[in-house]
Amino acid sequence: MEFPQSVAASLAAVGGLKGVIEAIPKRTRLRPASDVFQSVADPVRLSILYALSIAPLCVCALKPIVKIADSKLSYHLTSLKSAGLIVHRYEGRFIIYSITDSGRKMVSLCNDFQ
Repeated sequence: MEFPQSVAASLAAVGGLKGVIEAIPKRTRLRPASDVFQSVADPVRLSILYALSIAPLCVCALKPIVKIADSKLSYHLTSLKSAGLIVHRYEGRFIIYSITDSGRKMVSLCNDFQ
């Protein structure tokens, strides 16, 4: 296979294509990061993360912030929980959501793009 000179030099420095391939983590190791990035790929979920980075909130407080139906809000909260970005606890009949350290890292990372 022929490569441009600069690419060939870069590949030679790392052991060729085999070296590059061996340096890439296996897909099973990439899955958790992929799940997190998929979870924050939606502006509604990012809005929820930003809100929860300010204060723990219940659904009744999140609804007017994100302005979506209960079923859609539940879907987004489940996605964020599955990715480990938020957690919940019960307080009487209310479910209180709060951001995790991983969630805070994502908010911080998102701030770098503004």
